[in-house]
Amino acid sequence: MAVISQSTFDPLRRFVRVRLQQGVPIVDADVNEREDIQKFELRAFLKWFVGDGVPEGNDGFRIVGTGLANDFEIRSGVTGSVDPLAMIGRYLVDGLDVMIEKTVTYTQQELHESHGASAADKAAAWNVPLIRKMESIPASEHTILVHLDVWERLVTPSEDPDLIFAGLGTESCARWKREWVVRTRAGTELPKTGDEDFRPQHAYTPLALIARRDGDARVLPGDVTDLRQQRLLVPPANLIEDVLGTEPADYRRGQGRPPISLRAAINALLRGELPSTPDAPVAASTGNQVMGRAFAFDQSGGLVASWYGGETGGVEQVAAARIDLSTVKEGFGAPSLVTSGGPHGEPHLVALPGEDLLFVYRSGSSASADVMLKQAPLAGLGAAVETPVSAVAGTNETLPFVAVTGDVATIFFHSSATNRWQYRRWRHTDKTWADTAGAVELSNQTATGRQFHAAVGQDGGIWAAFTVQGGMQALRLDPKSGTVDHQETFANQRTDPSVLCTREQDTWVFSVDPVGVKAIRFHGTDWEQENLVVSPNSEISSLGHPSAVEDQDGSIWLVWNDASGHATDLFVMQRDPVSGEWDVLHPRRLTTSPKDDLAPFALIAPDNTIWIFWSSNRTGAQNVYYKRLITAV
Repeated sequence: MAVISQSTFDPLRRFVRVRLQQGVPIVDADVNEREDIQKFELRAFLKWFVGDGVPEGNDGFRIVGTGLANDFEIRSGVTGSVDPLAMIGRYLVDGLDVMIEKTVTYTQQELHESHGASAADKAAAWNVPLIRKMESIPASEHTILVHLDVWERLVTPSEDPDLIFAGLGTESCARWKREWVVRTRAGTELPKTGDEDFRPQHAYTPLALIARRDGDARVLPGDVTDLRQQRLLVPPANLIEDVLGTEPADYRRGQGRPPISLRAAINALLRGELPSTPDAPVAASTGNQVMGRAFAFDQSGGLVASWYGGETGGVEQVAAARIDLSTVKEGFGAPSLVTSGGPHGEPHLVALPGEDLLFVYRSGSSASADVMLKQAPLAGLGAAVETPVSAVAGTNETLPFVAVTGDVATIFFHSSATNRWQYRRWRHTDKTWADTAGAVELSNQTATGRQFHAAVGQDGGIWAAFTVQGGMQALRLDPKSGTVDHQETFANQRTDPSVLCTREQDTWVFSVDPVGVKAIRFHGTDWEQENLVVSPNSEISSLGHPSAVEDQDGSIWLVWNDASGHATDLFVMQRDPVSGEWDVLHPRRLTTSPKDDLAPFALIAPDNTIWIFWSSNRTGAQNVYYKRLITAV
């Protein structure tokens, strides 16, 4: 019996070296602790940075049915001569490297109970269970787990005479040996604390499942399902650069990673879809969330979404939530209320330089609703003071929309007094009004449908489109001077106008008429001829809510909803920047829910991914959903 001091190694003490001192005796515990430290660090690396499984180029511990009754082969995966350093069968289990030199059957293992007393004596000496016969598993169990059991034990000269030093005829140091056996048990779960076949300090990993047949004890090749993790490999750094186009150091920091897996992206393309992240709610709710176009990227690397609903005591309030673009997989944070008290709704927002957001919204819901604004960081909006934009007594002022150019925020809204669109300019830098006398009429055209959208062009002008009697009007407003030019009215009944200003100083206006989704471009000095870009795909098709963005390559991506078939779904189509052609033959489906997905709104992110927000009744109530469309990385 070897006399060895109790181990002094404790990983939580974080000792990493043992250092000799002059004039101090060396004891066995010191040397042994040094060995334990080295082993612990190697095992931790293999466990946490490599993982369990068979290395690349190896096929160790393959379980194979050969037609034997209640028996199978444990193959080494080695043919020809064995090189113990390279060609031997291997498996990493919990950071332990386990080797198999030759193929054996399950029953040939020394601890198998078919070997009688010799197996029982050895199992008792090693304090491990016998390997039970497969036939001892009840016949009612039709699934058998084959697993690897690994442990280490002390070997002394009494067991291995080679450990006696021949020159002196005395004992040398004892050794630790790594042992393994393959076991079987009913079901699919590995042994755990409290199970008869579980032992502390043992490591377990699944190798295979065997499907059992009634009245037939044979294990055939087709009965075995391989569960081994295989092809473990630490890849070269240039693989990350070649596949993902980012530096390995950045990738390890979580930077430059694709928004979705390459497998998911390829599968989407094979299905005729565009790669995208899963559909997700901004803030799951049992109440209705009314969505508009209140979404904006802030100056701190985040995206703020806003909506309104009646979950606060049944009173409509404006709510907002933010997602950090550096940790998008964590989703949107908890929503916060922007308003309180009486009913509020119809929000729109822009991000200002610094941390401030500018929210505009409708206050009240009777025939005398007003337009208000708040300017503050997101966390401070709830307590921020409301500033009236327009509060004309007896007039319903609704549907505010805000656009920022320089230090001026132009706030558009609809007035029931004239049934026209008006605006008022707010200097967000000093929080004063440029239009001190009140709101100014944007156009003398009578509005219909109260539908409006605007976007800021490259020259700082605000291009707006809205429905009017007899069609739709589009124009450009100079927010500095308040002058309007390039005003044009387009005939036919219109809905859902949407404006896109491109980097090439073009302005696109999309709208829906009875024929389909139409697009018209202001190019150079005038409006071009209007084109039909999306036609209904069936007699029962109903198109709506177009929204468009431009990516960094100059492609325009148009999103809309189509109510054909069983439900309303979202679709997307691209305009090629070189040919100038719309891919009208290949619109891509974005959603397939059996519920209605409608009113999409698109934004282009700094990383060139396209964020799509929409309203869906998937949970019974109308909630705001989102996904990211990956068109390039």
